Amino acid sequence: MARRLKPFVEREATWAVALAALGFVSMYATLPAATLLGYRSLRRQRGGDGSEPAIGMLAFGMMLVSFLLAYPAMRVIVIAASRPEGWAPRAFLCTLIVLAAAIVGLATVAVRMHPERWIARRCLLAGIGVAIAVAFTQAMVLVLGGLPAWSFAS
Repeated sequence: MARRLKPFVEREATWAVALAALGFVSMYATLPAATLLGYRSLRRQRGGDGSEPAIGMLAFGMMLVSFLLAYPAMRVIVIAASRPEGWAPRAFLCTLIVLAAAIVGLATVAVRMHPERWIARRCLLAGIGVAIAVAFTQAMVLVLGGLPAWSFAS
């Protein structure tokens, strides 16, 4: 039995929701890609079954929740980066920007790729997973062990 090929807009909306849900774990690294794909799914007028704008808005709601959940840890990292001796948080923030750009590129290619190229799509998905794991691991090393006690004061 042949699988139904999802329309392009539906794939964008689905990827936007998935990346928005991973925004907390990735410490905001997936949120730029989720924003881009969610905006595209809202703007497209053709294709799909008409549910894509609703899925795009769901992605924006999940992005807000992910932002709020990761805010305390990111606030601590940004405060530590503003101190003169804070080279590790600055390095993390620079790495986070690079990882976010990589995730945007990988997600865009994965959405545009034909669904029958499943090996290439799985490799792209693995690349996104590695980028998320790197961002999460770096953030947890900083927050749990590498930041001084003054950065946790509110």
